[in-house]
Amino acid sequence: MKIERIYFYTISGIFSALIGWNLSQLLIVDILKPFTNKPLPFNPDFIVLPITAVSFAVAAVITEIFLSNPTRYKANRRVLPPFIWVALATGTVAGLIASSCTWILYKTGATDSIVRIVSWSLVGLFTGLGEGISWRFRSIEGSTSKATQRIWKATISGLIAGIVAAILVEILRNMISLGGYEDPISFCILGLSLGLFLSVGTAPTYLVALRAGWGFEAIDPRYGNNNYPCAKLNQSSNLRFVTLDEDEDIIEEGLSIQLPSKTNKPITIGSDSNADIIIPHIPEKAASLTISQGNVKLRCHAEGAVQIQSRRLVQKQRPISLMHNQILTFFHADNDNKFYRFVFYDRFLDPEA
Repeated sequence: MKIERIYFYTISGIFSALIGWNLSQLLIVDILKPFTNKPLPFNPDFIVLPITAVSFAVAAVITEIFLSNPTRYKANRRVLPPFIWVALATGTVAGLIASSCTWILYKTGATDSIVRIVSWSLVGLFTGLGEGISWRFRSIEGSTSKATQRIWKATISGLIAGIVAAILVEILRNMISLGGYEDPISFCILGLSLGLFLSVGTAPTYLVALRAGWGFEAIDPRYGNNNYPCAKLNQSSNLRFVTLDEDEDIIEEGLSIQLPSKTNKPITIGSDSNADIIIPHIPEKAASLTISQGNVKLRCHAEGAVQIQSRRLVQKQRPISLMHNQILTFFHADNDNKFYRFVFYDRFLDPEA
């Protein structure tokens, strides 16, 4: 898992907690109270919890969308609005259910710690549920079993985050005096916990991929033959596409090849039938990939057969570490005007990225 994912999720959780809490206080103190000198006729949780829950849910969806597609900000802004509505709905439902439970529990004489654990666990549960449902609607994997697993993982992670945050707040309150800042500090802890647990619970099992681009559309895979062979995955290589069934092996434009988190032996790319990624017309062994500790290195095995961005590689140079969004070009063995291209991803959080 990339450390920046945890970083952005936790920062997002903390800021969304502060935003939600401040908005609720603005509504209670500056808007509602000036109209009456009496206490509010309802529990303040009916304002605080829905607003903070909405803030958490919206922040989780925004963070996931922008992390999934880190280089296309305009596209992210274009697809974001409909999923914000999903987050608003689930956040509002979460807050109303949680505030209703707190009101019932206070009526029964439950302690503050019990009330906080129940209400925050519900906020966390619905935050995770909203993130999972939003991901299912926008992902091309939404109809696969991965979507159901994602919803369960996100929901359980949110539930655990709420429980852990409530317990931590109780421990902190018993250890030191928070000097009147109990609520903002408590909600910051809740936001941090939600960000941390959701960053783990919603993390994909794959982060590295090669997305097929130019050149792979040249031959219709339905008509591949000995004279015009298709690019494909070697079925004995254990490589597979992210969004297709495991028995599919033809490489087409737009498909993404899922790479392992580490390799025991190099992944070879070439026209040889024993290569892991078989591409016609390029040298028999054009390049190889080694993966270790999240670092992917490419070695060129054929003079001038491979290019990274605009840099043409030579056979004897040292392996090069690949970076997110770099373009890899593989040239035909006998014609530099013909080539195949991949885009390398190491922040590959969603197939649409």
